[in-house]
Amino acid sequence: VFLPARISPHKIDRPPASAEARCQMVAESIKDEPGFFVDDREIRREGASFTVDTVREYGEEFPGAKFFYFIGDDNLDELHTWKEIDQLKSLVQFVILSRAGMPFLAEFPMITRLVEISSTEIRNRIVRGQSVRYMVPYPACQVIKMLGLYKND
Repeated sequence: VFLPARISPHKIDRPPASAEARCQMVAESIKDEPGFFVDDREIRREGASFTVDTVREYGEEFPGAKFFYFIGDDNLDELHTWKEIDQLKSLVQFVILSRAGMPFLAEFPMITRLVEISSTEIRNRIVRGQSVRYMVPYPACQVIKMLGLYKND
């Protein structure tokens, strides 16, 4: 399940692209992947998106289910600032997606990603007029181009 945030609490002053555009990029990128889907509940919710609120909703919809929440290793430094983080840790099992493959002294399991790509790098390349083809799924490239996203970051 992919959950694009309406407004990230950590990017309130500078959202990278509209919520609808990010949702469209995800939807287009995973449309041919069985078992993947986009949940737009955070897009439909007013104000900043808080993971703990969404996880509580999922808990009500799927009682007894175990939830795994995948985050990039670049989010570890700010994880302690997330709304009700102790409660959230009791509701989900965080799984760290590591780009560097370095062992982290974290309390969570880790999966090493084999591709060294960051969203910041992608946005910076677009600002510089460089291609991001092969860095993001082709459908997402098309949405970025069609909507002119990230050019003014």
